[in-house]
Amino acid sequence: MEDITGVPLEVPRNFRLICELFGIAAPAFIQLFLDHYSFIDQNFTDNSSYNIATRAVRYVNDKIPKVDNPLKIEFEKNEKEMVVKLLRRQVKLAINRNYSTGERRNKGRMITAQIYDLFATKVRLKDRIYLNENISFKLSKGFLLTCLINGVHPAHYINTMMQQVSTPDFLATMHLDKATYNPVLGLIHRVHDGYGDLIDWEYRHTPFFKRFIMDLQELNKRYFFYRDLDKRIALYEAWLDRILESKDEEFEL
Repeated sequence: MEDITGVPLEVPRNFRLICELFGIAAPAFIQLFLDHYSFIDQNFTDNSSYNIATRAVRYVNDKIPKVDNPLKIEFEKNEKEMVVKLLRRQVKLAINRNYSTGERRNKGRMITAQIYDLFATKVRLKDRIYLNENISFKLSKGFLLTCLINGVHPAHYINTMMQQVSTPDFLATMHLDKATYNPVLGLIHRVHDGYGDLIDWEYRHTPFFKRFIMDLQELNKRYFFYRDLDKRIALYEAWLDRILESKDEEFEL
């Protein structure tokens, strides 16, 4: 039985801030991201939050440094044949238009669980990971299976996912028409719009939040003549620091 080495979970400042400013509890978003990863969704595309989360994992995977000695999983002939058979069954299910995407997703989870159980006889991964002694995250078999296939510990996926979020970088690239699609931000925006019921609505109704949104909407006009990306990011970082300072002062009262 082999093991994959993990690292501690660390919530970076930029991820914490975007959650805080939009009234989203960071741990709740992380769990939603993990819950919405769907192994079968790798085989089709729709506009669901499950598909966005799945694309986010694939997006993140390309940014995780690969180890020099990747994990090797060896199956007996009959085990390998079973894995191949189940994978083919899942691909066949994924492209079966007789079922809705939701039905394919639900049926696919059962096949994914069977594949994972075969991998789990070779490599041990716990189905719960801890941020600290009070906060932990449940990991689905689909997510764990992806970790085993790619030889990547769940913590690397979670940490790297959080590292893809930066409010100044995102706003600057968007305002200068240099943005590329980031499914992690796509999922955050969907939650920001109310998906998952994670929003702190009491905070959303505060005078600070209303001013923050108004200021956000004026940001591009205010700095329109600064067309250099690095300069725009630096200006937005300074703006964000001022916003946070006013937030601290208001909520201390």
